[in-house]
Amino acid sequence: SRTFPIFSFFQKECPMHNELLMILQTYCFFQPHLGYVQGMSYLAGHLLFYLDVYTTFEVFCNLLAKPFLRAFLSLNGDNPEMLERYRLYEMMLKDNLPALSVHLNSEGIAPDMYFLEWSLTLFCKRLELEAVGRVWDMFFVLGEIVIYKTAVAIMSLLKQKILEAPFGKVLKLLATEPQKLEIKQLFAAISKVRVSSAFRRKLDMLVKNSHDVAHGFVTSPAVGKPK
Repeated sequence: SRTFPIFSFFQKECPMHNELLMILQTYCFFQPHLGYVQGMSYLAGHLLFYLDVYTTFEVFCNLLAKPFLRAFLSLNGDNPEMLERYRLYEMMLKDNLPALSVHLNSEGIAPDMYFLEWSLTLFCKRLELEAVGRVWDMFFVLGEIVIYKTAVAIMSLLKQKILEAPFGKVLKLLATEPQKLEIKQLFAAISKVRVSSAFRRKLDMLVKNSHDVAHGFVTSPAVGKPK
């Protein structure tokens, strides 16, 4: 019931609550080595806004098989693929917002304090529903570069507030302010994020060395396909 608390769809006694629970439980049986990781409910819940239960489960499994999400779902601080993605984000942040990057470092605010959650939920927890849908559209077409650009765009729009805030207030800002951003403003900011050739080379190499998990792709999951 904590998933999308501002909506009633996932509260107990509501139909989508049971659908969401079934999808998450089925996934735990399907991938017992991974099980449930906090944040998965946001991904499945967002898909349920657009798809039937069967298709949601299928897309959900395929989504979690993507190298980007697999890296963060490990929740292993020593996972080299997760660490490399933190470095990529910090690289893009520094290229676009050097003063903000310095401020975050001086305050001891690392990506795992906010970018981890943004990545695990693909922004479901912090952006408006319509904005999330548009970010996902771009993610499915263009890949994980969209996540880095969206995160940097958010930071650019909150730049002044963050620069004026100490450690505790920065974390609160990053938890509460993104969902207040206007959609047009956000996507205008995303389009302005610069991507250096060095960043592209590093990202291309990371993607080249990563592969979708083969058993993540589902054709006939345990959830019955609607008639």
